[in-house]
Amino acid sequence: MRCFVNCRVYAFDPVARAYRVHEELAVEGPRVVATGSGLSGATVERVDLGGAVVVPAFADCHLHLIETGLSLGPADLGGVRSAAQFAERVARLPADGVVFGAHYDEALWHDGAEADARPLERAFPDRPAMLVRVDGHSSLVNRRTLAELALDPALDGLERDAAGEPTGRLFLGANWAAQAKFYALIPPQRRRSAAAAALNLALSRGAVHLHAQLFGAAPADYAVSIEMLHGLGGAKWHPKICAREPDLAHRLGLPYVGGDVFLDGSLGSGTAALCAPYCDRPGTGRLTLDDEEVHAFFARADALGIAAGVHAIGDRAIEQCLTGWERVARSNGGRLRARHFIEHFELAGPGHIERAARLGLFLSVQPQFDALWGAAGGMYAARLGAERARGMNPLGPALDAGATLCGGDDSPVCELDPLAGMAAACAHHNPGSRLTPLQALTMYTYDAARLGYAEHATGRLAPGFAADFVVLDRDPFAGAAFGDTRVLETWVDGERRFAA
Repeated sequence: MRCFVNCRVYAFDPVARAYRVHEELAVEGPRVVATGSGLSGATVERVDLGGAVVVPAFADCHLHLIETGLSLGPADLGGVRSAAQFAERVARLPADGVVFGAHYDEALWHDGAEADARPLERAFPDRPAMLVRVDGHSSLVNRRTLAELALDPALDGLERDAAGEPTGRLFLGANWAAQAKFYALIPPQRRRSAAAAALNLALSRGAVHLHAQLFGAAPADYAVSIEMLHGLGGAKWHPKICAREPDLAHRLGLPYVGGDVFLDGSLGSGTAALCAPYCDRPGTGRLTLDDEEVHAFFARADALGIAAGVHAIGDRAIEQCLTGWERVARSNGGRLRARHFIEHFELAGPGHIERAARLGLFLSVQPQFDALWGAAGGMYAARLGAERARGMNPLGPALDAGATLCGGDDSPVCELDPLAGMAAACAHHNPGSRLTPLQALTMYTYDAARLGYAEHATGRLAPGFAADFVVLDRDPFAGAAFGDTRVLETWVDGERRFAA
């Protein structure tokens, strides 16, 4: 047995919804034996943590693993702040087979320009090349890539100029079809190496329970992806098939399906479905599915007891989602059979929070969205106006209404860093939407375990539970800032998987 001493151990009590702080943590093999004090005896290995803090290992309830790995290093265009700098950085992308760049965000550029495909044309006219916007909901490709991908010209979102020629800017269905085909051009070993790099990053940030969003053109693609995840080891995987295929999820033994099943797009790309028009562009976005398609997906998943999730950002998409679930609940005598969830839930309209809580829906949220785009004068305000922007990502009101929040980062949209997510939740631009540090921790630990149907095995530090925990260098629950806190060690099933 190993006993961790000289530390502060945060143990969650799910009945009281509160934490108790202990001085020691005893672990034997893959399990926690006890929390308390005076646990170590003469035959017990003592590990002195020097006053460090021990918390349950974190979850990331929404991430894109391979895309995160591919976006690390030179491919990350997130620091670009002008069109000229964008062109310069694109020209320096590694030309190793296919050319890939990601994370650009014109909303942060100081010159007001929009990204276009011309830098790709100049630098890589003869190579397959793609740049994916920070939100993933639009992308840029050169003419060579358009020809190789052979997209259906009838797809929505294939932008054309006045002469009818494709510009290389892709949205909606054209964007997703292009990304799926482009990733297939990347050699399998490079994709696996990207996934391994993302896993190592996750473990270094204390993220152990990883809800990976999976896409595929055929059912066999999902089985291959799931096999790859489990082959990587090191973490605890929650694969999410991002397709309206609850029967396939059932056959693969998964308790959930969906996640990035899109009801709308994103605010950054101007494709989220809104009830009122955008402030900086025409239109209100659009819904991706009709009401009957949504209902059929929900009804089949619920009948199988499979938790179904959808991507819903705009208030019109959230309304469609809630109406669909209410229809299923009515047919079931007022209840749902599984832990269904909504990804993002950014622009909730009047009554949406209460309806979601009443249905028992889990809200899988990304607090870093507010840190990126929620400040005065930020992207939310530009797209929606100050009044609507103030109500974005309503974390505090959702908890107050009795909803369950689960934290994620939507990496590579945001940093794969649960501590950064907790910091953002506590520093929300709207004080009424802020969480306390311990509420933020619960969102990334115990309640995330509930979303993954794992709350009886992990997500808190208690006797008999998995020894999944993180050692922090300071205590963000007793005055230290999350932004200054560093992960020292990450443990999975009683084995140290990361040490700073």
